[in-house]
Formats: sequence, structure tokens, C-alpha cells
Amino acid sequence: MTATTWEQKAKSKQTQTVAEIPPEWTLPAAVLLNSAANVLDVPRTCGLLTEKEIHITEDYDATGLLEKLAAGGFSSVEVTTAFCKRAAIAQQLTCCLTEMFFDKALARAKQLDEVFARTGVTTGPLHGLPISIKESFNVPGVPTTLGFVGFLDRPPASTSSALVEILNNSGAVLYVKTNIPQTMMTPDSHNNVFGRVLNPHGRSLTAGGSSGGEGALVAMRGSILGVGTDIAGSVRIPALCCGVFGFKPTACRVPYAGQTSAGRPGMTGIFPSAGPLCHSIRDAELFLRVVLNSRPPDLDDLALDVPWSPAPPKETLTIGLLPEDPSLPLHPPMRRTLDAAVKALTAAGHRVIDLSAQAPSLSSACSLALRYFGLDPDRTALRHITQAGEPFIPSLKFTYDLNEPTQEPTLRDLFDLNVARGQFAAQARKLFVENQLDLLLGAAYQSTSVPHDTYGRPTYTVLWNLVNVSIRPASSLRQVHGGTR
Repeated sequence: MTATTWEQKAKSKQTQTVAEIPPEWTLPAAVLLNSAANVLDVPRTCGLLTEKEIHITEDYDATGLLEKLAAGGFSSVEVTTAFCKRAAIAQQLTCCLTEMFFDKALARAKQLDEVFARTGVTTGPLHGLPISIKESFNVPGVPTTLGFVGFLDRPPASTSSALVEILNNSGAVLYVKTNIPQTMMTPDSHNNVFGRVLNPHGRSLTAGGSSGGEGALVAMRGSILGVGTDIAGSVRIPALCCGVFGFKPTACRVPYAGQTSAGRPGMTGIFPSAGPLCHSIRDAELFLRVVLNSRPPDLDDLALDVPWSPAPPKETLTIGLLPEDPSLPLHPPMRRTLDAAVKALTAAGHRVIDLSAQAPSLSSACSLALRYFGLDPDRTALRHITQAGEPFIPSLKFTYDLNEPTQEPTLRDLFDLNVARGQFAAQARKLFVENQLDLLLGAAYQSTSVPHDTYGRPTYTVLWNLVNVSIRPASSLRQVHGGTR
């Protein structure tokens, strides 16, 4: 019977998604029923992974795993199988995935192993490494629905996103796409097709968004390296909520072209970025080095032709400490983390400058950004929802006026927004120049993760999209060295 209602269409897709998990990788009902709020240990204890698969997925970061692959210590099939299985487990516990193409991934891994066995040479700098990608990236033969019921009837992608092509050419193995929020414009990753992403640290908490599926999957170690996108905090918020590393590069550094968009083409003012979620700082560097040295402008008209160039080491850094926003004062855990960071940096000989009297208003910047996001007179992303007859998810109310606006934006509005944005950019520039800063230190949110549908607006993160500054969140002082946790 052909599905006709939005509920039937969503249910049909959900049934297909469940069927993508091999029966032998299905968690026992007792595990699903008895799992605690924190499910980080379930992959290790559920009995589905071998000791070697646990070792592969838990005891390395991406850089360390690539070294083992290049030395022949692991085959790509072994590594890919381990991460496919662990991703399937993570999906059953956190609803973090949209598409699983395990057979394609294992065939690709087998091909890479055969080339390596025959030649002794790796296929690119990411040889044999499984990499997860956000739902919006296109992979030939794999659907891209963005969690919209109205997109379920679209055929699978026929071409690759620019970044997907670079990753494939670099030897990576793509195996899953990860869950997102309806419209990709809210920090709660929840939609009516694939469901709500749950935080593996506590499933009553948000995993963040819009790259929340990546955050949860990486935290579950179902991915060694994932790729998200960020226009208001969508890499950094999941990294904060899920306790992993995330980095938002400057826009147009990592190629963005060829993705499926929830909104109207031609968005102006704020450009999105693509960036990594991973287990160590050196893995973020690995991702950026490989991508930036792959000539992104050959695949993306807007990508900058600026190869990777490591910053020269500097013994003493000058660090600007950003203040809290008065409308969202920092909670004790976040304040303690910042205080500990300042203490550790000062003890190491670095100079920390309090920017309370100089920093731009975070809440004012957020209000300006939301006005940019509301410029589309056709409200395209919301129209995708209403035309399919599906309901809005609860957290959309923080981003959009869900009632029909009384007045369309005008060109005068756009000019005024651009002037205001320029003023914020000038303030940010002066912070760096007048204080001779090397970097900024500040909170990515007022607290750690919060209950579902309560995160609100991206007040602490969107300023840096507005002024196009690269940044990563620091939810703790934890560092990963030598490929170990």
C-alpha cells in the first residue's frame, strides 16, 4: 500500500532504516530495555563487539589508527567492520544516524586492502579510515532527505558533494550519514522522519545541533572522525554537549559545495562552514591539512585557494578572555572550567586579558544573526514542513516566528543588517589588533548539555559565524595525546 499521510511516509522510512542494521548487529531486547541514561559503555559490554573491535574503536584516535593502517597492523576491512558495528549499536541507543551504507563501505575497504596488498602503497593520506558525514552531504546512490517528510520521495543523490569527493580521493571510507534537526536551524537534533538524537552521556539531554548525530556518534566512538556543518554553532554545540572535539573553520576554507540545503539558495550575510568532530586536536589538524591541501577551489567556486600552513610555535600566548552574556549567565560547571583554564594558562606563562569592557554583545549579535536567517521572504525551510503536512518540532520556536510574518524583509533591511554586521566585525578585529591577541577563550554556552528542547538560541556561538572567525569549544581541559583516551 502506498503511504499517503506524513505519518505513514515517516514510518516507512523508519522501517527501512531499521532494516539497514544486520540482524547479528542488533542489540538484545534486554539491553535496550535496561540501558541506563548513560550508554557510553554499552558497546563495550553488550557482547556484539570482539575484543579486537573494541581495541580498534576505543584505543586510538584517527591519527593513530591511520599509522596502524599504513603499517599493515590492521586492514581497512577490519577497521571498517568495527566502526560499522559500533555505529549500528550507537544508532539503536541514540538515534544518531539517517543512512547506513555498510555494504558499500565494506566493498570500498576491501578494494583499498587489495591495492595495498598488491602495491604496498596506501591510497591517499586517509587510506582505509572510516569517516562519518552529516546528512546534508551528498553521496551517489544514498538518499539525502534532511529529515523532511517532503523529501522522502526524492531520488538518491547522483553526484558527490565537493568534500565527499575530496575524502574519497584521499582514501577515506564513508559508511554512515548522521541525524540533524528539522530545518538544520536549531540546537536540538530532532525531526519527524529519523527521530530525536539522544545524548549518550544522559539520554534525557540534548546532543546539540545541528550536527547532533555526529556529536553522539563520535562520543559513542561509533566514528573516529566525523564531519559536520556550522552556521550558528552547529559543530561546536554538539561537541560541547557530547564532550568531543569540534572545530568551525573560517567560511570557505573547507569546501561546502554540493550539499543539499534546507533553505533557499542565495543566502547572504552569514556563510556556513564545514568542520570536524573528533577525538583529539591533532585529528582536527589532520582533517584540515588533508582537505586544504587537496585544492578545494577545483571543486567549489567559493573555496579559498589557501593550502594548509601550520602556525609557527610561540612560547608565550596572549589570550583574550570573553565575558559571559548577562542574559545567560554562566552556570557553575562552565565557570569552573573557564577559571581552571585561566589558572592553567597563567601558570604556564601565558598572558590572559579580561575583555569584559571590550567584547561585543553576544545577545545582540545573536539577534542580528536571527534576522539574517529570517530574510527569506518565502520561508523556504518552513514551507518544506507545512507542504508535507508534518508538524514543527518544538525547538523551532527559538529560531523562527512560526506564525506567518506580518511584513516581508526589504532591501533596506538587508542594507541595515550588513551595516550592523560590519560594526560587529570591526569590534572583533579591534579585539585582536589592539590587544595583540593570539586567540580567544570563552564559553560555548552557559552550561553543559541541557534537557531536550530547552537549549534555546545559540547566543554564545553565532557571533563567530557573524564575523567569520574560526573557533572550537572547550568543554573541559581534557586533552588526547598519542592516540589514547
